[in-house]
Amino acid sequence: MEKSKISFIDITPTPQAGIPPGRSSFGNYPCIPKSFAYPVDSEGHYMFPLAQINFAEMPSLPGYPTNGYLQFYIAASDGLYGLDFDHPQEQKNFRVLYFPPNEVTDPVTDFSFLKDVITSDIVPVTEPYILNFTLREEYIGLGDQQYKQKQELDLYQLIGQYPEHENRLETLLYEHFSNNGHKIGGYAFFTQEDPRFYDSTLEDYILLFQMDSEDGIMWGDSGVANFFIHPDDLKKKDFSKVVYNWDCC
Repeated sequence: MEKSKISFIDITPTPQAGIPPGRSSFGNYPCIPKSFAYPVDSEGHYMFPLAQINFAEMPSLPGYPTNGYLQFYIAASDGLYGLDFDHPQEQKNFRVLYFPPNEVTDPVTDFSFLKDVITSDIVPVTEPYILNFTLREEYIGLGDQQYKQKQELDLYQLIGQYPEHENRLETLLYEHFSNNGHKIGGYAFFTQEDPRFYDSTLEDYILLFQMDSEDGIMWGDSGVANFFIHPDDLKKKDFSKVVYNWDCC
């Protein structure tokens, strides 16, 4: 298991009103240039500003930008939050945008056009959250598709050798090798299955951002959302082919 240990950024959200658009946040107005057209979904409706990461506020994480604004938007007009099971990379009803600092020297300040979207009751985030970041390390969990690639030891096979304690051991495995929570990087968590299992073209994709469920943040029935990216695209700061997925119990 030691070989699978990697660094990630643990995100702690705190409800707060009046968050400046330049801060890292969930469900808050983003920092975008006035010259940029705010994202709309396939029906022309303004998208919900799900999350913004200001990398200058975050501890350095190898392979990830050190400044600029990474933003995630989802459709607020359907019950699937913009998810397309068949085309998880087509950014029609979700968008992932990145702006380097020099592109937002003259940002939008009037977000009155987003009033109905930001206060919608059919989106996962019910109020704005300011974010704090902590650099941590974790081991690969049982649900991440990389588990099959990296592990020489099959933990399921191991606990199967102790049938009288199997349920308890399985519970302990999920307690100690669960990759849940809000994060940048690291390993992914799922309530169902990793979509990368079923598409060989996504095998090398890594977790870019994960938003879990908690009080005030809810993906369906206590689900979790994941955004994946190819390492080469991350290096180039190309977020046009990000994979978006969410599932729930």
